[in-house]
Amino acid sequence: MKEKISLIYKMIIVLVSGYALYINFKLLTFRQGILYFTNVSNLLCFMYFFVLVILILTHKEKKDDKHYIIKGMVTMAIALTMLMYNLYLSSDSSTNIFVGHQLETNMVHIVVPLLVIFDYIIFEEKGHLKKHYPLIWSAIVIIYQTFIFIYIAFGGKFLNDVTYPYPYMDISKYGVSGVVINLTVMFVLYVGFGTIIQMIDNKLEKKIK
Repeated sequence: MKEKISLIYKMIIVLVSGYALYINFKLLTFRQGILYFTNVSNLLCFMYFFVLVILILTHKEKKDDKHYIIKGMVTMAIALTMLMYNLYLSSDSSTNIFVGHQLETNMVHIVVPLLVIFDYIIFEEKGHLKKHYPLIWSAIVIIYQTFIFIYIAFGGKFLNDVTYPYPYMDISKYGVSGVVINLTVMFVLYVGFGTIIQMIDNKLEKKIK
């Protein structure tokens, strides 16, 4: 019974995340929108759960290391999206592309993240997360940031012709050293948060036993 409920819940995530992407790519073109981590993380959620639902329906799902690494990476990425926007970016109207678009912002910054996080809390088996996973999970952030700076180096621009997608990346404001510090702090916090999740996951597994 729990497996059926879990499958239905994952189908709901696919539908909701698909709708969230649809309305956001109407707000911004795909070419514009995909440059922002918000849409990248939401797209990852849609793709991951879409494939996962197919694997479950075809009885090909395997809960091995790859499963927990990829699911952890997707969950951490969408959790970062929710935390960064609601605690930091939402107050900066100069870079907030969602002003006047409450449905679009709530879908990608609150609804989809919470659905994905609760999928882990409610349905995922605990105790399979290994100590080195948070470092692997951080790859998505490193890849994204590397791509963005390469894009900027080749003259790429973002919405409203701004040079940087997020304030903490602004070299003209913080200087190279300041941006490096910002990125380092973000990396440490991200890995630290992932480590806390990993430790809690293992403690929950021991309590269940």
